[in-house]
Amino acid sequence: MITEWGRRNLKVVLEPIAGIFRALHVTPNVITLLGFLLNVVAAYLIIIGQVTWGGVVFLIAAGADAIDGTLARQIGIRNKFGAFWDSTLDRLSESIIIMAIAYGYAVNGDAMAVMIAFLALIASFLVSYTRARGEGIGIDVKVGVGTRVERFIIMAIALVFNGLYEHILLIGLSLIVILAGITVVQRMWVVYKVTHEIR
Repeated sequence: MITEWGRRNLKVVLEPIAGIFRALHVTPNVITLLGFLLNVVAAYLIIIGQVTWGGVVFLIAAGADAIDGTLARQIGIRNKFGAFWDSTLDRLSESIIIMAIAYGYAVNGDAMAVMIAFLALIASFLVSYTRARGEGIGIDVKVGVGTRVERFIIMAIALVFNGLYEHILLIGLSLIVILAGITVVQRMWVVYKVTHEIR
């Protein structure tokens, strides 16, 4: 998956930056919070119509999200609250970005686009839920073509290049609906196969 590729190839960049935060005694949880706050700023910029700049801040926030995990591995921290905190703020960040986009469509009276935004939000949440629920019954469910990294890439492209093509945000949301929806079905199928093999 793209996630694994990123971890391997971006390590040379992320490790030194994480080392700086380590020297400053900044904890991974603080960096996670910083990433969330940057996403709040990105959402605000989208709401006021500065979509491209919102995309730029969205990219910066993603950097913070990548660094917190790298820093945690450097320090050797593996606590359950950190994982919970990171996942929760990830969902909140994704939600407020899609909410901001939906707000723009709502102001312009585009009901269909608002519906697609909500579908993207629902599908994204279901991707996380199916994995968490699968792990809750002892099944590792990490498969899928629309994990958070893929959704982030689509969203980043749609936001940053919004000024070049007016329908790119709607296309991006539609892609997220499709890929996240496929991922949900993939994960449901994995759980179905494993549970029936057990039986």
